Amino acid sequence: MKDQFMRIAMARLKSIYPFKPQRRAVAAKMWVRYVDKNLAKKSVCANHARWQDEEEELNKRMNIIGQNGNTGEHYEESH
Repeated sequence: MKDQFMRIAMARLKSIYPFKPQRRAVAAKMWVRYVDKNLAKKSVCANHARWQDEEEELNKRMNIIGQNGNTGEHYEESH
């Protein structure tokens, strides 16, 4: 995927940056931005999935409290 991205970027940048090393550097920076952007999207999705799991646990706990009342009956007694 990187090779294809670099090939396309090099072709599109040819008229703007006629000096090949400079064009390669700009294309490489574009690749880094592209990868960072896509990794950020994935980490947001991972955080969202973790938040949903935590929310399910909290909802289960609240359902237990709602069934038993808020008197602490759902907790085990510790002496």
